[in-house]
Amino acid sequence: MRDPRAVGSRLRLTIPFETDPSLPTGATRVAVETLGHRIASDIYAQGEIMPTELELAASLGVSRTTVRDAIKVLSGKGLVRTARRYGTRVRPVEEWNLLDADVVGWHEPTHPRLSLMFAETTELRCILEPEAAALAAERATDEQRQIIREAANAMHPGQDDLQALFEADCRFHATLLEATGNLMMRQMRRIILAMLRISYEYGVLAIDGELVTRRGHILVAEAIADGNPAAARKAMAEMLEKNRQTARRTGGMPGATPRTTSAIGAGDSGKVDKFGRRHSQPGLGQKKTRSS
Repeated sequence: MRDPRAVGSRLRLTIPFETDPSLPTGATRVAVETLGHRIASDIYAQGEIMPTELELAASLGVSRTTVRDAIKVLSGKGLVRTARRYGTRVRPVEEWNLLDADVVGWHEPTHPRLSLMFAETTELRCILEPEAAALAAERATDEQRQIIREAANAMHPGQDDLQALFEADCRFHATLLEATGNLMMRQMRRIILAMLRISYEYGVLAIDGELVTRRGHILVAEAIADGNPAAARKAMAEMLEKNRQTARRTGGMPGATPRTTSAIGAGDSGKVDKFGRRHSQPGLGQKKTRSS
């Protein structure tokens, strides 16, 4: 079996079904994803003016119209801001839509920012999913209970096909959210599945080398099948606690030992904050300047 900790080249997992597509198609989609990766990778740093429309069109091999359409999508996700007087500027990460699954997915597992994102999405899952499991135990249809149970039983952590394991995990969590009967909860599917992918690609696989627990999923599924909200809530909370412990070890949570931030980029200097932003330090003979 492939060593799950070997993440020098990114382990690419695919969410097995479309969940409310948020990206355009064709050349515009490729342009959006390429530019999104560049921004998330700090090729275009926060606060920096991006290349001109003409330069971007040349680098992407697309028309200026396609670039304009791509920038509109990125603007809608909070990554950039455009203005006539200066062009397109990358916005601070605090203004990015970090609940957008595309924004999450554009980060590489080696980026220091992802340790914080993994920790904070884990906290969000710990808040949402135990209650979702309790609601599912009360409201799930017989068919949904069966799908949740089958997905839990399809998880075999020792199997070589990690994509198959991930797909079963996605079916489990997506069906559970649908089974709550709560429209707002159902619309959390994209971000929950994106968080799940982070836990595979970054947390569970890259840090621990430890795969999901089949037994934990089965306990949740059994509680839902039995219509026992308290047991479902408890089983889900205990299962997610493993992720929370992993997040603490990665340095993303309060009280944890921070991981190295040297992966931000060769040649970068200065302090790095918790979001992976570089703050240059003036060298000898340089004056400190105040920002306006």
